[in-house]
Amino acid sequence: MTYYVYQYIREDNSPYYIGKGSGYRISEKKHSVKVPEKKYRQFVGKNLTEEEAYQLEGWLTHKYGLLIDGTGILENKIHGGGNVSPAGFTGKHHSDYSKEKISNGNKGKIRTAEHKKNYSKPKTTKHAEKIRQAVLKIAEDNPARYVYEKPFAHKNRPWTQARRDAQNLKKNKHDLA
Repeated sequence: MTYYVYQYIREDNSPYYIGKGSGYRISEKKHSVKVPEKKYRQFVGKNLTEEEAYQLEGWLTHKYGLLIDGTGILENKIHGGGNVSPAGFTGKHHSDYSKEKISNGNKGKIRTAEHKKNYSKPKTTKHAEKIRQAVLKIAEDNPARYVYEKPFAHKNRPWTQARRDAQNLKKNKHDLA
């Protein structure tokens, strides 16, 4: 079986998603991002072995970086390259250097029983609001990140007050009917 590496691009030709596939994967709607029109889909490499495709995908996702971890412009959830689970680190081991860095970062921290108990608690509304504000700032700082104007320009964007008002108005009209 042969594989390929593809990218979804913005109107300015910068990529916003990199993937590895075979068959019709480039067109399948089973992604964490919206599949763009055909003119915004490009093959980066074709007729590759699976290993070559993973290597190219990994190289490209590291080259462009991910929005989710603040290193770049891609909307991928994880860096490509195979053997990676969406959970992040399943089946992998930290290098000695990483272990030392984590250890040094944790030295001197005092964790009480109450603190440890809080790890398993759900996040507060205050915490959720901090995350929402961070997402709004990212959207504000990167308006070119969104390729589409209509009909689904609202996808993956934080709700604005105008959008909430329009949704509530639509809901109220439906309830009255």
